[in-house]
Amino acid sequence: MGVAVNCYWNGIVKKEHNDVVYEGAQMNVLPIKVFHGTTYAGLNEGVELMLEVPSRAGVYCVEIYLEEKPAPLRAEAIALLTKETNDSPQIDNKKVLIWCRRKWEDLNMDCLVKVFQKVGMEELLLDVPFVCKSWYEATLNPKCWQNLIFPENFFAFIDRVRKEYQKEVSITTFIKSMVNRSSRCATTLMLPHCCTEEALEYAAKHCPALRVFGLHGYLSHKNARLIPKMIKNWKNLEVLRLRRAHYIKEIVQQICVHCNNFYQLMLPRSYVWDDVAYTIVSCLPKIKHLFLKGGTIERRNLLMILQRCKELVKLDVRDCFLFDESDGVILELASHVPSFSCQGSTDIDNSEDREVHIGLYQCDAGHLYWDQDVPFDWNFMN
Repeated sequence: MGVAVNCYWNGIVKKEHNDVVYEGAQMNVLPIKVFHGTTYAGLNEGVELMLEVPSRAGVYCVEIYLEEKPAPLRAEAIALLTKETNDSPQIDNKKVLIWCRRKWEDLNMDCLVKVFQKVGMEELLLDVPFVCKSWYEATLNPKCWQNLIFPENFFAFIDRVRKEYQKEVSITTFIKSMVNRSSRCATTLMLPHCCTEEALEYAAKHCPALRVFGLHGYLSHKNARLIPKMIKNWKNLEVLRLRRAHYIKEIVQQICVHCNNFYQLMLPRSYVWDDVAYTIVSCLPKIKHLFLKGGTIERRNLLMILQRCKELVKLDVRDCFLFDESDGVILELASHVPSFSCQGSTDIDNSEDREVHIGLYQCDAGHLYWDQDVPFDWNFMN
């Protein structure tokens, strides 16, 4: 719906009854297209407004009256700023008022970028750019996109993107566009579970500075085979998070060759069989953090990891199967690990049930056995 905006500014509302009596300047009528909840900035330099126009027949014009008034100081701020002590000078109230009226959009661009680096992808793409022109310009800085963490609820996110931009976009195209925003500066990449083979290869090629790589949910067997080939592109890789151990042996071998700074491996809900455990202790004997929560690991393999990986700082094997949380030998060997967690882990005594459980992980039916993913634990990285 097209709406004309009349903006009256730099004046005072003298009387308001059936109509508005206003003293001040008036801008020309600005015909703009306004949707419910649309942010519009730029009516005049220094003027930013959020217009919410309901979808109602007969609404063709909006009049906005702006009054020039000094920004009031909060009582506690006044008390703090005007407090006189023997060793502090008196505060000039005029200067304080000017300082308090500084606008967010006037914040130094480097400061804005620092702040927006902490903002999630959804807000950075769909909210922040529409606040004002300077915020929009800040979001164009590649440093804002160093942490490419796609939301776990990716389908709801991509639906919102399509609605906001009123444009159909494929998953592959969208992931590529987000990667491009980082201009090869991305240091963290967490891809959605529905990531395509093409998008995965593109991200590997255009994110050479990665330190953290992971995926939400399961990665298909077809896509998992690509990961070992990608590791050589990530010389600075420090953290890898994959749910399911497809090709993990080959991946760990490539990490050993190409990633000298690697210290953390996260394999939630995975089956750590003999070959995988042996590869971990052989190729990553100095690993610091190992996250295997909710997985399946034979007792003998856990013992081998505890015996061979002497520099472990964190080891999380909570809610695992095929060993018991109260196993005295395991607890004794784990005493050298500053942060060791095994709560909820249990053995499966019945041999038939044990074989069925292992079989579910060895085939691609593991995701049927566990229908929920383990959320990415950012605290585990600290």
